[in-house]
Amino acid sequence: MVKTRTTIFTGPKQLEVREVELPEVGPHQVLVKVRACALCTWEQRFYKGSSPQDYPFRGGHEVSGEVVALGSQAVCDARVGDPVSVAIMTRCGACNSCRRGMDNFCENDDGGALPGLPWGPGGLSDFALLEDYQVYKAAPGRDFCELALAEPVACVVRSATMPDLEMGDRVMVQGAGIMGLIHVMLLKHFGLRVMVSEPDETRRAKALEVGADEAANPLEDGFAQSVKDFTHSKNFNAVFFTAGGVPAIEQAMPLLSKGGWLCLYGSIHPKGPAQIDPNFVHYNEIVITGTFSHTKKSFRQAVEILSEKIIDVSPFISERIAFPDVQRGFERAISPDTYRVVMTFDH
Repeated sequence: MVKTRTTIFTGPKQLEVREVELPEVGPHQVLVKVRACALCTWEQRFYKGSSPQDYPFRGGHEVSGEVVALGSQAVCDARVGDPVSVAIMTRCGACNSCRRGMDNFCENDDGGALPGLPWGPGGLSDFALLEDYQVYKAAPGRDFCELALAEPVACVVRSATMPDLEMGDRVMVQGAGIMGLIHVMLLKHFGLRVMVSEPDETRRAKALEVGADEAANPLEDGFAQSVKDFTHSKNFNAVFFTAGGVPAIEQAMPLLSKGGWLCLYGSIHPKGPAQIDPNFVHYNEIVITGTFSHTKKSFRQAVEILSEKIIDVSPFISERIAFPDVQRGFERAISPDTYRVVMTFDH
């Protein structure tokens, strides 16, 4: 048995770091020593109390670390001591969704539950016991805090590659939080012209810093003219919604060119209906789609992207806070002046 400290969410802004025992490493499992865990907005919502019915919860799913033990039949290219990024969300591989290549909708996802422990991915721990398919070898010498961002990068890979786009096309990204900015980086890498829609001046500046061609305030009177100037009055081939709620979605629709794509990457809290003109969709052959989570394919791509430094995610690591000070970590993570706060682990 391996003893580990693990973080339990017991209620709104109530965190407990408990010492627990993990089961023995199974034949197809891998034991990973956690080196970094980023505090995602999903866990931030748990911290703030948006899911009271789901406590207790064992949080942490943006994880990197080192392999410390391999099961006797584990199929994994990583060996003991290798750095890895961890796709900590479970996939059964056998259900209809998994077999169709849509493992992000796995019908047997158990939420990462381990015997005797609350449900949840459990990455905010000294050690993580994982199935072999969840472990992806990364290039040596990379920053573990950057490797922990493989999960959000993997989610954006699916979003950014969903529309049928060509080099030189013009696209808009709504929102310049970390997910919007990762969109900017990847879309620019694909050879697209990118405009960011963001009300906050500081975040607009950050968008330009990471490569956006233009950034405009959607609440200002001159926004429509900015769109015309940027697209040469042809509108956008795709709009990627990452933030802004229903008003942003409704604003995006008339900004799409014929055959344009509206990609709903972000969720809306609280939920609410959006007004969409079906005739506009019909006559202009608009595609409205969403993307949810990552797949094994996109996670593999993300680890390669970070290993080869195809994009640089270091600007998004706002603070590094040593575990087990998770209370301070989440208080900083929910502050609007941060992108990603990352818990670090020294063993």
